[in-house]
Amino acid sequence: MKKLVLAAAVSILLLAGCSLIRSSELLEAADLARPLPEEFTQCELYNQAVHSGSIVLYQGEPITTSAMAYSLLEGLDKKGNTLEIYVFASDGGSQTCQRILYRNEDGVLREYTSLAPDWITSAEPEAVRTVTQPEITRYGFFTALAEDGQPCGLQVVNNSELYSNMAELQELYDTYFRPIGRSAIGLDTWSSPEEAADLLWLAEDIAAYGGLEFREEYPDGWIPVNYLVETLSGYFDGITRRSVVYTIYDFDYPSDCMHYTFGRDYDAPPSYVRVLSAHQQEDILRISYCLYSPYTGEPLEDSSRVLTVKQLDDGSFRYMSNLMA
Repeated sequence: MKKLVLAAAVSILLLAGCSLIRSSELLEAADLARPLPEEFTQCELYNQAVHSGSIVLYQGEPITTSAMAYSLLEGLDKKGNTLEIYVFASDGGSQTCQRILYRNEDGVLREYTSLAPDWITSAEPEAVRTVTQPEITRYGFFTALAEDGQPCGLQVVNNSELYSNMAELQELYDTYFRPIGRSAIGLDTWSSPEEAADLLWLAEDIAAYGGLEFREEYPDGWIPVNYLVETLSGYFDGITRRSVVYTIYDFDYPSDCMHYTFGRDYDAPPSYVRVLSAHQQEDILRISYCLYSPYTGEPLEDSSRVLTVKQLDDGSFRYMSNLMA
């Protein structure tokens, strides 16, 4: 009889222990900017993140709920409590996972970070520092003040929970900002492609948006002029052979190719863009946007701009200008 009672007690304790295990609250698929690939949702670290009750980001987008983020933040006031963030990224064939753990240790909040080179390895913390004043900003970013003075923060609340028209704003961004986002969207203003950026940079970005990488397709750097003209003309009016050939790059007459040195900074972070609104007047679309801090979500000073495009009857469009708001 005693053995039966003991067994029952053990079962109750096990069930109680299971009920204390946290699990992440995930957003509905319709709330995400793009579907989550199966290889991600079935990977080992993703399931570890979800079952540990952590905040999860994929390709920079939070896929866990704001309610969960605020609950974890509130819990940091108590000694021993933690807030952990898994940041999953995929670039080409490489996959990484950064883990950021905040723990209240006897009233002192410490941040532990680690980086796994895949979605399998659970890496040990590589860095630790003390932080203070943790909060979630009005733009959905978790931030804190670090003792070393380095920026500390990233977005933990999905835009779909912040903006009622997020689907519309995301479509505007995907359609009009992605093709030239790395070279021509930012603080610089322009009203012609020559003013926007180096023409070969523009062509490279547009080609990459369409799935073609110059460094893979043209490893020797020699790119046909006609291809460059065709690529740029798909998004800008007034592109001619002369405007492409008369650059600082070498032109080889026999092959009719430009030599591209791939000298730009490929590791430079892109501009962080927030689309605000759009105004349509006949075939002209004016899109208001601003740049923002990747650590707080706060708009950068004097960064409000208006990107203007002309929409064509065949469904395509042409960039016209990027001017101050």
